[in-house]
Amino acid sequence: MEEKKYTESSIKSLDWKEHIWLRPRMYFEKCFEENNLNSIALEIFCPAIDEYFDNNCSEIYLGIKENSIQIEYNSGMELRETYGNTVAENFMTKLMACKNEKKHLEVGKKYCLLGIATINASAERCELNTIWNKQKGYFIFENGSTVFRKISSTDSSDDFTKISFEMSKEIFGDLKFEFSDLQLRLASLKEKLPNLKMELYEL
Repeated sequence: MEEKKYTESSIKSLDWKEHIWLRPRMYFEKCFEENNLNSIALEIFCPAIDEYFDNNCSEIYLGIKENSIQIEYNSGMELRETYGNTVAENFMTKLMACKNEKKHLEVGKKYCLLGIATINASAERCELNTIWNKQKGYFIFENGSTVFRKISSTDSSDDFTKISFEMSKEIFGDLKFEFSDLQLRLASLKEKLPNLKMELYEL
């Protein structure tokens, strides 16, 4: 048997998003083991839970339909500039930013195993609407990269965030979000966070 020879030209450097697309089972092991997308739903709660511990977030609404999911909560995602982007955009596009920039590190350790950027990278499309500190941000992402951003001022003093994901069928195939199983998972989460109102509905 002829031994393969590797040279410097054989080495290929992959962007972290490319690695997710090529090896999704390494990142989304639970989804493929459980044959649904429900573990992703709990991961996207982490920014809201971070704000909950600062008494800034008291309500979360989660909508699901097949491979689509939408979360709304009554707290804003920061729009201040940092490293050339808004904090919100870094959360959505920079690996580990979601975990590392948490105000409460225990939230990152307990509720944010993947990070929202990893989930965003595995979504065909994602939209983020947020109001924070009288600023309004609207972003569109495709496969984890920003394709549109608009930030403007607003008179509204009610902070708010809505994020919607359409998960990639190329990565996840026919896996879907399952309502009854997700209801049970949210009931368990409510026991840990009793003052946080959580509602699940079908889109």
